[in-house]
Amino acid sequence: YWTMLAACTVGPGTVVTCARAGAEYDLSLIWALVFASVLAYTLQEGTARLTIVSGKSLGQCLRVKYRHGAKIYDTAVVCWLVGVSVFIGNTLYECNNWAGGIDAILAIPGTENTTVLRVVCCILYALAVLALLYWDKTDMLGILLGFMMMCMVALFLAVVLFMGLDIKALAFGLIPNIPEKKFDSSAEPADIIVSLVGTTSLGFNLFLGGSMAKGKKLESSQRGILFSTVSALEVSILILIVGAGTYKEPTSHHDVFSISILSGLIKEYIGEIGVFVFAVGFVAAALSSMLAVPLGAGLTVESVFSECDEERDDWEALNRDHEDVWNSAIDNKPILKVTAETENSRLIAAPSASENKTGLNDDTAHKDDEEAGSAAGEATLSSDEAKVPLKANEDGGVAMMEEGRRANKELPRPVYWAIISVMVLIATIVISLNAPRVHVILVAQVFNGCLLPFFAICLLVCLNDQQFMSASPQSTWANCFLFTSVTITMFLASNVLLQKLFGHLLSVYGVGM
Repeated sequence: YWTMLAACTVGPGTVVTCARAGAEYDLSLIWALVFASVLAYTLQEGTARLTIVSGKSLGQCLRVKYRHGAKIYDTAVVCWLVGVSVFIGNTLYECNNWAGGIDAILAIPGTENTTVLRVVCCILYALAVLALLYWDKTDMLGILLGFMMMCMVALFLAVVLFMGLDIKALAFGLIPNIPEKKFDSSAEPADIIVSLVGTTSLGFNLFLGGSMAKGKKLESSQRGILFSTVSALEVSILILIVGAGTYKEPTSHHDVFSISILSGLIKEYIGEIGVFVFAVGFVAAALSSMLAVPLGAGLTVESVFSECDEERDDWEALNRDHEDVWNSAIDNKPILKVTAETENSRLIAAPSASENKTGLNDDTAHKDDEEAGSAAGEATLSSDEAKVPLKANEDGGVAMMEEGRRANKELPRPVYWAIISVMVLIATIVISLNAPRVHVILVAQVFNGCLLPFFAICLLVCLNDQQFMSASPQSTWANCFLFTSVTITMFLASNVLLQKLFGHLLSVYGVGM
């Protein structure tokens, strides 16, 4: 499971983003990868501990915590925000995966970027992903994809050994800094930093990792998460170093980064066999992420939109209150008494000739009186029955309550598959139309990097809720560490958002000055 998580983390976005960071900023952003990996471990360990201690995933805990708050269609607003954010973010991630998958195909020696090849490959990717998810064959891919990831580690390690490594530059790269933009075609440094954080510490992994942790022990989960995080960090740093091998000093002309530049460097040191291994590993990384992203989105939406046990208990408690009120009314029988007295008065006031004509005696009149009262009572009860989900008699009321102990309402399977299918369809269409793939990857990573603080705050709130963590409360040092990580991530995300919203205006104002 944790090998699968590592393979999902090192997707095509990781390859492109890390290589681009090295190509455009040399080794100065290695610190961002280290920070992102520490953040990833902290968040994934926290969500695993939350799941193991409480028995609920992060999405389920949010559903329980805010079940009495503001709701839309019986679902808390917070759950709607999580579900919509994950759907949009993972749809962008899926476009990112398709873009990387096509770049992986084009990295194979001898292939050309034609419309037919691009469209056919996108359709084949879509069919493969939907088939594997439908037949639930994703678990079997864990070992294979982990092996492919190790092959990529070996390949990039070999390239680094052939290239040589500047230890001094590597050491300076571990010091937090925001480098200057050296090329006009380069991405903004803040964008690259948030992208590195977003591609290493995936927000939806907080929900997917929690699902993986169910039924496991905390110690083994911590070891597994540590393994996946360290493995992903090693691969990311090696890719960044290899990308830095294409770094050039600032000149009047600089080509926009592309995978072909990285492939050319690998071919220079390893040969065409190295490019082929890189392409196959790149395809494996893309395929693993193509499967994990819609699966993670589906599981997240399912967890926040499926009814929890506590909501069912609240519903049954409400029904029990209705039953108590109803039984109290049955015991007192005020309605039947009034109706019977009314009917008796009517019968007593009837002419005696009519009694003689029909041959009614006192017993018969009394019997009719009871029947009339019972009928009137049933009519009155039927109106109450519309208000309370109980039958109009004592025995029926108890029977109705037994039937009311229903199973939890879950997200309908057609909705679950619609979410997955729509994400795959959008990614297929966007990349088939030849959208700029490097920009698609950057947008996906930046957007999800900005969402990460929101998911981290949700986790922090649930970890400090005693109804979930009473058996093993969150320690003070863990809270401090997690709070610090979330604060830094919020600062980075805010920096990017302010830059996107007001950067142009500030630059124009500065020129005017």
